[in-house]
Amino acid sequence: ILILPKKKPNEIKEFFEISNYNLDKYFNKELDKSYPKYDIKKDCIFVSIASYRDDECSDTITSMINNSENSKNIFIGICSQNNIKESNEECIPKNGLSKDFIHSNIRIIQFQHTDALGPNYARYICSHLWRGEEFFLQIDSHLKFIKNWDKILKDMYYKLPSDKSILTHYPPTDEQLNDTNKIPYTCSAHYENNFHIISEAQIIERDNNNLRTPYFSAGFFLAKATFLYDVPYDPFLPYLFQGEEVLMAARLYTCGYDMYNLTQSVASHNYDRDDKPRFWNDNSHKNWQEVQTESNKRYYKIMNLGTEIHPRFQYNIEKYGLGKIRSIDDYFNFTGINPKEKKIVTRCDKRFDFDKNQWV
Repeated sequence: ILILPKKKPNEIKEFFEISNYNLDKYFNKELDKSYPKYDIKKDCIFVSIASYRDDECSDTITSMINNSENSKNIFIGICSQNNIKESNEECIPKNGLSKDFIHSNIRIIQFQHTDALGPNYARYICSHLWRGEEFFLQIDSHLKFIKNWDKILKDMYYKLPSDKSILTHYPPTDEQLNDTNKIPYTCSAHYENNFHIISEAQIIERDNNNLRTPYFSAGFFLAKATFLYDVPYDPFLPYLFQGEEVLMAARLYTCGYDMYNLTQSVASHNYDRDDKPRFWNDNSHKNWQEVQTESNKRYYKIMNLGTEIHPRFQYNIEKYGLGKIRSIDDYFNFTGINPKEKKIVTRCDKRFDFDKNQWV
């Protein structure tokens, strides 16, 4: 974490001007828009894919569509942040999908990777490509899917207790996916740099019981798309990275949503990507750390953990903040997070008892 030098309030503006930052770039009020009230398209899945210079993106889409049971009910929204000079980073498959499907079922916003503002912003862009599909599936752009994944996933969701349920997990590797008797269980977390809360998963024996989890995975989750009205994506968190998942978990939980891990994995994730470009390592984004530091403070402020933040980073913070149904303290108690002592109690040795409403 980059610690900014201590500044008096009247010096903050000067600091950002010295850093050659135009804050209007990050706080364009045109981004502050609501989701229209669409007629719901039953049984349809909207798939949100944020891609940053990912040469596996087109393969992910081909795998997803060719392995689906009903491709006509799948609609894809892509935020493509690629180097336009690199044809292998293109998300739209050149082969394997019909032109009719690409024209009718894929919506894409493309811009040069040098204009990218981090994953949270890209997911915000994707979310506004939704057009009323019943389900909202957010994935990373480097997955492989199993046969009939869409039917399996919806059947899994229909077994959950309410429309305020979220299916989410860290997808397994290719090798782990082949072992159908095992599933990932997101059940613990740790503090990183004494600041960020990073969730973790372990592989456990598979059963068919609902696995309640305290944590949210940005790389794979399914919900009824109407969650967007309750928990809209915040466009004012430029370059946020590590805080994305715990912030979304807290916002969902305080809005009354419950998160569950999948009882069967439907896709594998390529975690071996250390050589791939990210916004922080491809020399395209200068001084992004300074802006990320302020975004970190915004998410920390939203979670009631208290910190002084740049006045511009407080813009419309209530709209994109916590819910009113449960408190943030309820979330910390549920997860076992002690923010004062920077300690987290694991849930890996427990399961959530729905009758007793507690971990046992």
